[in-house]
Amino acid sequence: MPLWREIAQSLEQRIRSRELVPGDKLPTEYELSRQFMVNRHTVRRALSDLQEKGIVESTQGRGSFVRRPTRPAQLKRRPRFTEGVRNGGREPATKIIKLEVRPADTRVAAALELKIGAPIIFMERHRFVDGEPTALGIHHFSFERFPTFIEMYKVRGTITQTLRDSGVPDYTRRRTAISARLPTPQESELLRIPRHVPLMVHRYLNVDGLGRPLEFGESRSTNEVEIVFPEPGRDGGGF
Repeated sequence: MPLWREIAQSLEQRIRSRELVPGDKLPTEYELSRQFMVNRHTVRRALSDLQEKGIVESTQGRGSFVRRPTRPAQLKRRPRFTEGVRNGGREPATKIIKLEVRPADTRVAAALELKIGAPIIFMERHRFVDGEPTALGIHHFSFERFPTFIEMYKVRGTITQTLRDSGVPDYTRRRTAISARLPTPQESELLRIPRHVPLMVHRYLNVDGLGRPLEFGESRSTNEVEIVFPEPGRDGGGF
């Protein structure tokens, strides 16, 4: 077996066994060449093989990092995180970072059709799949419309169930805007990604069955996402 392949298999095994997890930096070429007693060309060939497999990503001047697995993200009219993850045979989890009432700023007020300064419910959440951090979410709701939202959410644990118990049996997504940017130090720490890895930002507006603004939110995840545009006529169509 070629030496470069032995090195690649050794590194891949460390990743598969979770000795190295997504976002971790691999040893430098110099360190690997000393460890395996080979020249740097051989090390580069091994790293190139891992890049081709989508296991590792390398950036000049920064080094090589364990890459997060690409996951499909379909733009749906009825996106439900918990339900979608469980339907895929995986386990979702959510941690509340902040849940409070605050005044609406200009952007939130415009989206929810409220007066600037009107009280809103602000929620920030940390989302996990199988124990791995996957996204950070920010959610805004009208406090006047849902005055018991905070108390009910603490009992129900999901936005969908809380809204259902608040008289909103269903809601859909009216629009989604997608952009990308580099993470802040806090986002980098919470999502366990290097500062040079861009975030994919989904800013969206959900509406109730009558088309009234219900939730203005933002989801931030790593860019290791394959956006799947749904076929016309299926759930998720109509944009």
